[in-house]
Amino acid sequence: MKTENIKIKPKWTKSKDEIWVENFAGLEDDEKKKIPLYKHPIFKYAGIAAVLLILIIPSIAFLYTKDITVPRGQHYTLSLPDGSRTIINAESKLTYKPFWWRVSREVTLEGEAYFDVQKGSRFAVQSGSETVTVLGTSFNILSRTGQYNVACLSGRVKVEAGNQSVILTKGMQTVFENNTLQSVENEDIEQKISWTKNKFVFNEEPLVNVIREIERQYNIEIVAPENINYIYSGNFTKLDNPEDVLQIVQEPFGIKLKIKK
Repeated sequence: MKTENIKIKPKWTKSKDEIWVENFAGLEDDEKKKIPLYKHPIFKYAGIAAVLLILIIPSIAFLYTKDITVPRGQHYTLSLPDGSRTIINAESKLTYKPFWWRVSREVTLEGEAYFDVQKGSRFAVQSGSETVTVLGTSFNILSRTGQYNVACLSGRVKVEAGNQSVILTKGMQTVFENNTLQSVENEDIEQKISWTKNKFVFNEEPLVNVIREIERQYNIEIVAPENINYIYSGNFTKLDNPEDVLQIVQEPFGIKLKIKK
């Protein structure tokens, strides 16, 4: 049989338009159903990540704190993020939040420190239940067990203790009398920061406190007689040999102070 003589004539029961609609028209619908670029899952996740960063970064800035602990026998000068300066005394600790500083200028103090604050927003120092608030000034805070004193060397300082508060101006300091917070004038207010210049200045101070301060500045332990209920007034430079300092302090009372070996 000669194949060239065979003729095949297909029989179509449907028109070409009907066949196109059944088999290929869906392709156009799929094209129309393409997800817009901005609705693509990868962009959705990127948006979520951006929102999380916006929430997390401020949290990290708020939670991160920096502690400065100064041991006995040393002082430490610190420049804060806004240019304010503080000198931290021996056996003291200062805590602040460097990354949150533009939002809130606040520090926590245990011990003693002198502050020279740049003008700006509220600057606060928290010491236990007491708070000192300033805008721009210089002042000294002493906050140790059984002792709390704020001395204003320039500007204005607000001191709060529980539900009590006083305003200090240059040359004033706080005192507690009968558990009442008060402010008094001090003609020798500069003496409150004599420690920053390695000088000891005591004005009617219990001898026990004087001995503790000498121990703190020299990082030593002092052996003293029992029941030394004396009041001491005097000033002297921090000498190289602590034995010489003990000699100055003990002589008026006829007692003997020794360095524990």
